[in-house]
Amino acid sequence: GVLNGEILVHMHCYRADEMAQIIDISKEFGYKVTPFHHADESYKIGELLAENDICSAMWADWYGFKMEAYDGILENAAFLHQSGACVVIHSDDENDIQRLNQEAAKAQAAGRRLGIEISDATTIGWITLNAAKAMGIDAMTGSLEEGKMADVVLWNGDPLSVYSRPEKVWVDGALMYDMMD
Repeated sequence: GVLNGEILVHMHCYRADEMAQIIDISKEFGYKVTPFHHADESYKIGELLAENDICSAMWADWYGFKMEAYDGILENAAFLHQSGACVVIHSDDENDIQRLNQEAAKAQAAGRRLGIEISDATTIGWITLNAAKAMGIDAMTGSLEEGKMADVVLWNGDPLSVYSRPEKVWVDGALMYDMMD
């Protein structure tokens, strides 16, 4: 299934040299890596990732907590974005996963401190459309377009702000949460 393109390969890799090796191996054997997960050193090979249409699923600011993450930087997502590569902000922490909007905003802010302008729409795409792309389901979901499946959150302010709260949530077209009710 992998060699026929029926199964997408998600690869767990922190380091740039390992990601580059996996890309070489995938070309040699004829399969596609869709995202690299954790990807703390993606910023070192942004152009290579962009050329091969490979997403990097990363934390906004986790780095240095073990040897594989030693060279991670806060600006990882921003540098990848600047190189035209696919950025996905993720977390495997039970608290951070509930606040991926704020995690994405932290990565956006790190880029802005360097002078890399990243639009709010792009930043939201790091947790919506690009995540769907990494899973191979972006034709069906991940953005608000006619014909796509979508769960929708209406915020009472900027969805990238720590001060905003979800006001309404629709799942499969049904209102499932209303802050006023």
